[in-house]
Amino acid sequence: MNVELDQLRRKSGRLLLALFWAHVPLFAVVALLTGHSPVAAALAGTLVAGSYHLMWLRHGIAPATRYLSAVALMAEPAILLVLLRGHAWQMDMHMYFFAMLTLTIGWCDRRAVLVAATTVALHHLLLLYLLPSVVFAGGGNLGRVLLHAVIVIFQASVLVLLSDQLVESFALRERTREAEEASRAKSMFLANMSHEIRTPMNAILGFCHLIGRTDLDPKQKDYVAKIGQAGMSLLRLINDILDFSKNEAGKLTLEANPFDVRNAIANQLQLVAGDAEAKRVRVTSEVSGALPHRLMGDELRFNQVLLNLVSNAVKFSENGSVTVSLDIIEETGDQFIIELKVRDTGIGMTAEQQAALFQSFTQADSSTTRRFGGTGLGLAICRQIVEQMGGSIRVESAPGLGSTFIARMQMAREDETAALEPAVPAHIRALRVLAADDNAASRQVLQDIFAGWEIPLDLVASGDEALSAIRGADEAGHAYDLVLLDWKMPGMNGLQTVEAMQAMDHAAPLPRTLIVTAYGADSLLPGGTPAHVAAVLTKPIAPRALLETIIEVASQDSGPAGDAAPAAAPTVAAQFQGARVLLVEDNEINREIAIELLSQAGLVVDQAENGRIGCDRVQAADGNYAAVLMDVQMPEMDGIAATRLIRETWSADRLPIIAMTAHAHEEERQRCLNAGMNDHISKPVDPATLMRTLERWLKVPAASTSVRAPVTAPVQVAAAAPVQDAILPEHLPPFDLRAALLRVNGKASLLRKLIITFGETYANVGQDLRTHIAGGLLADARRLAHSLKGVAGSLELPEIQRSAAEMERLLADGEALQAQAAIVDLELLLAPAIAAARSLTASRKAAAPIAESDRDMSTAAVARDELRALLRRRSLGARASFGRYAAAIGLNDDEQTMHPVYRALEKLDYDTAIELLDADAAAVEPVDKTGAAA
Repeated sequence: MNVELDQLRRKSGRLLLALFWAHVPLFAVVALLTGHSPVAAALAGTLVAGSYHLMWLRHGIAPATRYLSAVALMAEPAILLVLLRGHAWQMDMHMYFFAMLTLTIGWCDRRAVLVAATTVALHHLLLLYLLPSVVFAGGGNLGRVLLHAVIVIFQASVLVLLSDQLVESFALRERTREAEEASRAKSMFLANMSHEIRTPMNAILGFCHLIGRTDLDPKQKDYVAKIGQAGMSLLRLINDILDFSKNEAGKLTLEANPFDVRNAIANQLQLVAGDAEAKRVRVTSEVSGALPHRLMGDELRFNQVLLNLVSNAVKFSENGSVTVSLDIIEETGDQFIIELKVRDTGIGMTAEQQAALFQSFTQADSSTTRRFGGTGLGLAICRQIVEQMGGSIRVESAPGLGSTFIARMQMAREDETAALEPAVPAHIRALRVLAADDNAASRQVLQDIFAGWEIPLDLVASGDEALSAIRGADEAGHAYDLVLLDWKMPGMNGLQTVEAMQAMDHAAPLPRTLIVTAYGADSLLPGGTPAHVAAVLTKPIAPRALLETIIEVASQDSGPAGDAAPAAAPTVAAQFQGARVLLVEDNEINREIAIELLSQAGLVVDQAENGRIGCDRVQAADGNYAAVLMDVQMPEMDGIAATRLIRETWSADRLPIIAMTAHAHEEERQRCLNAGMNDHISKPVDPATLMRTLERWLKVPAASTSVRAPVTAPVQVAAAAPVQDAILPEHLPPFDLRAALLRVNGKASLLRKLIITFGETYANVGQDLRTHIAGGLLADARRLAHSLKGVAGSLELPEIQRSAAEMERLLADGEALQAQAAIVDLELLLAPAIAAARSLTASRKAAAPIAESDRDMSTAAVARDELRALLRRRSLGARASFGRYAAAIGLNDDEQTMHPVYRALEKLDYDTAIELLDADAAAVEPVDKTGAAA
């Protein structure tokens, strides 16, 4: 059914209804003027109008109504002909037939036009022989009737043509609307599927990263790395499907961020290393030395194109090679046109196959799909991406001679800054390194990598040459510290070279040895890594992985791992140390985590519990914050509304606002950017990601010194975030303590407090949700579910996080009944977490209290005076000072958290905190005197 066409027909039908009834008094007047009976004429008009009116009421715009209206329209001029017969105007009434015939086009139905034309013809022919004087004043005239018939046929033909065109135009609009609705439905489906698929994928990749940072043996690390790489490949496949849909709709947007092009190539080649090994394909890369180290462009899309081309090259090659080259073909100022070539020695293609290669869902032929798999979607996406990058892609190939894909893309130069590069410690730069590889391209890659790190590197082409170089350096008193050996070399392979090194006479300690292979560690060392091999790396070598391995191997020479200095918590760059930022977050647990991370990073943090308070803080500070971190869903005023209000006064360049939300999908990110935010960080917050984002946007207002604070030394945390038994148990299911500690930079006491607060805050969340839903407060219920989702993610409760996310989705869709049913499942998941949180409180209460005699009252008095002074100055340092005061009077962590002064400080209510502190001092004073008297 075409709604718009039916609406037009209803308007036409109502117009005809009014027209028919208007003819009733017209007929009476004409009858009176021509000497006929007015009553009879009015009755005739009433019969015509009443018949149509009755049909209209019963059938509306149905075809029966249209046909009756066509007959009735011709009846109106026929009645006038009868009334005006013998009058001078009789012939003029024939014109009225043509006018009334034209009105039938309002039905947009050719059949109604034809019925009206047929009615006119029958009327004229019938009356021509029965009452000829009624048709023409001078009597019957067949010639004139035929002339009128020709005119009617011509007019009817024109009206039928116009009617068909109107119907077609409405049908086209309807089809367009249906297509748009289908496109929107597809986009919504893909967006929902993206969210559902990405959620477990992010968990897989996230836990691979976390597991990789724990103590694993080399084989376990290799397995975890491969799981992460496979997960990234699957995520890219998901992105391919979504990108193709976005490209179809013209909605794919490109970003422009700095990235290391050589690392990007190495990382993508690493992903195909397993497939290349299985097909015995050697994969190498050649990057022009003229190419800047860093480019400005969309790294994700560049990687997408590169990975697709290299994967195809490996897939269609066997016992051959794949070469990736990158060079500059045109340079204008800071703008480049780069040329990416992927050359393989595979099966090649005919000219016909090449012509259809970049079309969607198309491969070389059907047999290609059966042999090699795939949907033929990847190259179509590559073409769309490359063209959007202002470039082009083509292929040169011949059957049996391999293929060369050539993609050209526009990019810009990015200034190389050491802050964005992996830090190379000074003792690593001092190492003497030797590398042995029979492949010249591989040696060139290593040469470029080590040159970028400013590490001297000697290169040889075989195991024998490596032994000679090691022997010569040892005799000269400049022994090598590290040797990289390719496994597959002619003559003496890598492992045989290691054995020969061990048998050598040497004055200095033998260098640590890394084996490099394109065939996987398991096939090389099925029995495990020998003691003489420090690590095994897989080709193509990822520079970052190589550097991390070298640092790890070098650290093994400096003593036991337990003696190593703890790693520094992520911090912002030195120029931002001491800058003041505003945190706007309504959830206490999320606020505590963020404050800890930001404070350890060297920033001074002001806080606000909702958007309204946040706007007031910005106004009071005259916008002099280095950045504002804004939660999105908050009571009273959410982050979107608060950002829009702030942007009325301060621009994005003047005051950066960064969203922090548990919504990670692109629509939420775009909504934040549209509101005026600069960037978007997903919860749970990764400390390193938070610091990188802050460094990109932090702006210290030059006009104000109030936003600066003294720079403190960065806080040190253990890299593996060990659980401290004195504060937390080794295990506390369902909390993943080790992973959660990484979220808080290894602060076990803080994590303990957050878990206890979680137990207190969300113990009755199920009942709270039911109350909100029963009262119709779905927005409040949704906000509570959103808050629980974010906190569960931060405390590493993935099952609760997923359940809360589903609850939030149901509430957002208005599905209150389904949401109420889902509360039961959420409570079942929450119960063990709440019990675990309460067990921490119980264990602390069971501990023996500190005796009054053990308290140093003089120390407590000094700490109290210091705290009171800071409170009077309304200094944020009062929080740390309270911790010292609480320790001096013997409060444990739980008691500190529950102390009224601490609660007041959490709300930045300094006046109340002073009153409570004085009351606390008065309560302690008698104890002091008693103690003194004793």
